[in-house]
Order: sequence, then C-alpha cells, then structure tokens
Amino acid sequence: MPPKTMPTTPIEAYKAIIDQLVQENSQSIGERLLRESGLYSKSKSPEAAAGNELARSVTHEQRVVLGQMLRHERIGAIHDVLAMLTWWLLCHGVGLTFHGQPMPIDLSGMGLHGDYIGRLNKWPWPEDAELGKE
Repeated sequence: MPPKTMPTTPIEAYKAIIDQLVQENSQSIGERLLRESGLYSKSKSPEAAAGNELARSVTHEQRVVLGQMLRHERIGAIHDVLAMLTWWLLCHGVGLTFHGQPMPIDLSGMGLHGDYIGRLNKWPWPEDAELGKE
C-alpha cells in the first residue's frame, strides 16, 4: 500500500519506504490465510497441496503458531535483504536517490535493516533537527 501522502524530500521517501515494509509485514496474507482458512496456499501446486494437508491436520491454536512463524520468517527475509542492500550501499558505491537527490540510508545508525527492525518495534523516527537537517 503506497503512503497516504507522497514524499517530497529524500528523507521522507526513505521513511515512507521503511514504514511501508513494516506496514505490509503486519498484514501477511500467508499468515492470515493459514489462521483464518486453515490453508497454506490457494495454489494448485503439489507443494501447496502438501502445505494445505499439514495446515488442515493441526488445531487452530497450532495454525496460529505456524502463522506467527511465517511472519517471523518474512521479517527475517526482509531484514536480510535490507542488510545486504546496506552493505552494497556502504561498501560498493551503490546509491539510492529521490528526484535525483541522495536518500539517507541509516537513520538508526544500524543500516536499513536496523531502521526496519526499529520501526517494527515502534522506534520513533528522529526529528529532522536531530539529523542535522533543520
């Protein structure tokens, strides 16, 4: 889901990207499908059929736990991609821009992945004054 208001600065764009990753993680379709419908997937593939058989064989409480496990795996995957992207950005001259202006990539001091995990844990964004952007 895109941000409610479009960013106008590189820092707003960066924050919107991280916050969108956090928001979309909180609405995992796989977790909800497993918890509410007892399905792993609506796909007709053999892998989905095996997952659906497993999902139907466990209790609702166990499906909730499996759903939480899926969410944690999703968080871990996003974290790992952001960590690798941070490495490329910091060590190999790769850059992100917004309307041709460089974007910040590390408001927490721990890389994109640190900002992502921080925002998942309700970390408030620093004020522009704290970032030296008055």
